[in-house]
Amino acid sequence: MADFSATDAAFTGFRIVRERPLAVVVWAVAQSVIGLVLGAFTVTAAGPALMALEARGFTAQDPTAAMETLPQLLPLYFVLLVFSLIFYPIIYAAMARAVLRPNDDRFGYLRLGLDELRQLGLMLSILVIGFVFYAMSILVLALVIVVGGFVGGATTGHPAVGPTAVGVGVAVLAVIAFVGFWLVAAVRLSLASPLTFATERVNLFGSWALTRGRFWPILGTYLLTLAMAAVVYMLGYAVIVAFVAVVGGGIGGLQALVHPDLSSLKAFLAPARLVQVVLSSILTALIWPVILTPPAAIYRSLVARGPGDLQHRA
Repeated sequence: MADFSATDAAFTGFRIVRERPLAVVVWAVAQSVIGLVLGAFTVTAAGPALMALEARGFTAQDPTAAMETLPQLLPLYFVLLVFSLIFYPIIYAAMARAVLRPNDDRFGYLRLGLDELRQLGLMLSILVIGFVFYAMSILVLALVIVVGGFVGGATTGHPAVGPTAVGVGVAVLAVIAFVGFWLVAAVRLSLASPLTFATERVNLFGSWALTRGRFWPILGTYLLTLAMAAVVYMLGYAVIVAFVAVVGGGIGGLQALVHPDLSSLKAFLAPARLVQVVLSSILTALIWPVILTPPAAIYRSLVARGPGDLQHRA
């Protein structure tokens, strides 16, 4: 009972890129500006502290020194958190709008309004509920592993011997069940974003009903989507490496990809770094629709058969 084409849904992002190239340009420009602004802020707010932390290998060999850098990093972390709470609702709403209201393409589908606010509410709901269930599942997992260890020790008559085949088997099965639970939950709730966008109401668990009996087709769609996104990313990254190497003069330029110089704005805004930011923004603008539009395409197929914009309200 799929009621949708997995391949059609998986290729939705590619069709949007082909049919709406101006939207891709808007996304790339927006990402370039964001990358440069956040990069400049990172350098001015915590560049030296980050470089010092990297020099120590981000290890806990010197906890005192690490704690000394924390006050310098807190403003950066706070700004990044606020940015994420604004940025991701905008992107998720834009990708849903591109699929469900394709004619509403002003500003590359980017907006800042009630649709985005509802996406933020959905995101916060997922974070809170997910944290609670994650904590509970970790406790259950630990309890099962401990009980399994005791049971395994009891079957051998030597509970102090250590891990046994029974105990290890129980632990492995518990971990598999843990991963399986979160995989099923992620797939079954994956239509919450387009559902919230279309119904204009924060609706997390409505996705559970929509995906009933469709777990495997939806999972297959997402696996195909990730495989294609990985190919696009690897090809795009190869192009970025080549251009940065040419502009940066070889190995020295490539070091900016892995270890950017955050000591000053002048060093950060070196030609190789600027090329990296621009090309990475273009690649990101291509990856966004590929990864984020399939759930909206699946939702559209499940609730509407007709052509044109979908404006489904509960």
